[in-house]
Amino acid sequence: MRKFVLPLAAVIALGFSVRFAHAAEEKISGVLIDEKCAAKMKTEAAAEKHPASCAAKCSKEHDMVLFQGDTKLKLDAKGQELAKEYIQKEGAKTKVTVTGEKSGDEIKVQSITAAE
Repeated sequence: MRKFVLPLAAVIALGFSVRFAHAAEEKISGVLIDEKCAAKMKTEAAAEKHPASCAAKCSKEHDMVLFQGDTKLKLDAKGQELAKEYIQKEGAKTKVTVTGEKSGDEIKVQSITAAE
């Protein structure tokens, strides 16, 4: 009986850990904007009016943030790279969907795509 119960418990525990590891990843929509210009804005609606060309220019010297509602979310190091790469693309829009793990006011970013 022990030979059956212990392996079964291990398989169940492994299944739960894999499920919860992916549960934290989510899709977060908002406006991608450089930190310098974001400091002058209080809401996502205000940030939406900010031109992508300005964000692209300022991203060369400043970090990027994601405005969601009235909250500014910081991007991790990988997110900074992806955001700067994304905003430099021809025709990039500032309204984006970020896939990643949100923890407080920071996102551990996996990907950034144009919002649908």
